[in-house]
Amino acid sequence: MTIRKLLVFGATGTQGHPVVEAALEEGLSVRAATRDLDEAEEKLPGRVEKVRADLLDAEDVHDAAEGVEAIFFHLPAMPDAPEAERAVDHVLAAASAQGVARIVFTTGGYCGEQMPPGEFVDALRRLSDRILSADVPAVVLRPTLYLANLVWPHLFREVRDYGRLTYPPLGADRRLNWTATEDQGRIAVACLKADVAGEAIDIASPEAITGPELCRLLAEIHGREVHFAPQSIDEFANTMSHLSGSAHVAQLIAGLYEGYASLDEGPLVDTDALQRRLDVRLTPVSRWVRDRLGYLLSLYA
Repeated sequence: MTIRKLLVFGATGTQGHPVVEAALEEGLSVRAATRDLDEAEEKLPGRVEKVRADLLDAEDVHDAAEGVEAIFFHLPAMPDAPEAERAVDHVLAAASAQGVARIVFTTGGYCGEQMPPGEFVDALRRLSDRILSADVPAVVLRPTLYLANLVWPHLFREVRDYGRLTYPPLGADRRLNWTATEDQGRIAVACLKADVAGEAIDIASPEAITGPELCRLLAEIHGREVHFAPQSIDEFANTMSHLSGSAHVAQLIAGLYEGYASLDEGPLVDTDALQRRLDVRLTPVSRWVRDRLGYLLSLYA
């Protein structure tokens, strides 16, 4: 089936918005599913069809999927929460009932084969297996750390005011791949026509770097020295507890970073092979920091 129309859940958010942009660039029609139509009207082009829909409402999801050939979605809750399972169930049921040709799901956190077991990773793997074993052709994207995390307000202020980067809570010699959500959007759209149904694909942006190397990139756009002073994972969990308002969420996320720390290296992704296979052009981290983060600095500094 030729895919002409894509349904994007969370279309105004950090993960969904880049998918909308990438789909429009490829000439696809886009239906944006959002809980806030006013925000969608403000953020999305007029040629995007906008519908009010909640992933946790089965009827909403069924109605939103009518007449589309593909669906992109990510979790609206932590992967171990009942809400996450409900969202997956609703998308799979709607896709099957409406004859959707492709589902693209992003885990929002890394759960590649080399990751050790843990609550966060195990929950993502269970949900991914359910999606890949469904009767609708699907692909699961497994991103590494999101570059967008660098825009968290507390990190932004620490770098700006004190020249200190405390994230990620990993060693200074750890070289790893980051993922730009803009690249994830391009990859998601490429997966609509690529022969990838039934696969879980590790994704990232080119240019694996260490924390100190990232700081040198940040220094260029902040106009000051930036030093890498990573928190311990316990300190990171405490920060996440304050930010999320949930000790459980904080421990779940901290467990993911414990998994990263236990790896011999990375997480690392062969981004050259990824670009060749999906015929996409991805953004090196240095360019993302200069262009995208620099743009955000110009807005909010």
